[in-house]
Amino acid sequence: MMSKDLKKFVSALRYWNMYLNRPDRNYNSRFKIQKLAYLCKSMGITLNYQFSLYISGPYSTGLTRDYYENPQLIETLETDYKLNEKEVELLDKINEYVLIHPVTNDYESEFLEAVSTVQYLKKKKPNLLDDEIFVRTKEIKQHLKESLIVIAINTVKKLLFKPEYLTEEVQEEIDIWDKAED
Repeated sequence: MMSKDLKKFVSALRYWNMYLNRPDRNYNSRFKIQKLAYLCKSMGITLNYQFSLYISGPYSTGLTRDYYENPQLIETLETDYKLNEKEVELLDKINEYVLIHPVTNDYESEFLEAVSTVQYLKKKKPNLLDDEIFVRTKEIKQHLKESLIVIAINTVKKLLFKPEYLTEEVQEEIDIWDKAED
């Protein structure tokens, strides 16, 4: 039986026009699926997958089972699930801040791993300070460049930011950090 959650996630991939190789034959596809599905769920798209922190960041055994049972679905992106307005808004946000981020050109996998890991830590313990998130991420992801972790922390702030908190003062600080990233 086809999982409704997998259909929903496949519709996200289709929305991003992200065709991947069959996950049963390609590690990079499995990696992207896990990180992007976690970002979708953590941003508020209802997916009933449970994620835990694993070697390469957030990982769901239920999601793995679903795409191994239906690998052709990832390859064809054929699904009857229709995204709603809120889901499209969240997918646009992930696209803007993660998928088309300039660092993605050279460090796509590392950036996905850094952003999903930082977001996982932030969701689990929202009161962690940036310095604590940086240290914790560096401890568990020693292979990631420190600059990528810093960019990931700032990216997660943008992903989780609620527009109603945007004051002129906050926008000025965001602009300063954005210039520092370039």
